[in-house]
Order: sequence, then C-alpha cells, then structure tokens
Amino acid sequence: MSPEHYTKGTLECTAYCNPCGKPTQHRVDGGRRGPCLECMKKREIQNQADRIKRGLEEEQQKEEAERNPKLF
Repeated sequence: MSPEHYTKGTLECTAYCNPCGKPTQHRVDGGRRGPCLECMKKREIQNQADRIKRGLEEEQQKEEAERNPKLF
C-alpha cells in the first residue's frame, strides 16, 4: 500500500489489489486507502454461505436430537 492520503470527501480510489491481481476500486477510510471493494464483496458472499451452512447444520442437529432423545 502506498502512503497516499485522500481528502475527507473521497470515498473510493482506484489502486492495484494483490489478491485480485488487477487495479480495482478501494474504499477510503479516514483519508487512507482501505480494502478492495471486490474482495469485500467476495468475503460477504462467502460469509453468507457459511452462515446458511451453519444454520442448516444446526437444524439437522436439532432434528436428530428430537428423533433420538438422550436417555441420561
């Protein structure tokens, strides 16, 4: 990351993103370049998929517990 500072009104800038391997839009936080917007979007989608998967696993565990109650 370069030591560039941006004005308070700057919301986004274009910069090279190593994970994406190309110039992308980056969020500007407090006058400094922040995370890549494309990477953030990918992470949000992955996190949502993980939450759905965890929810399904919890439902399956509850159903299993109802079918096979613990004796002790």
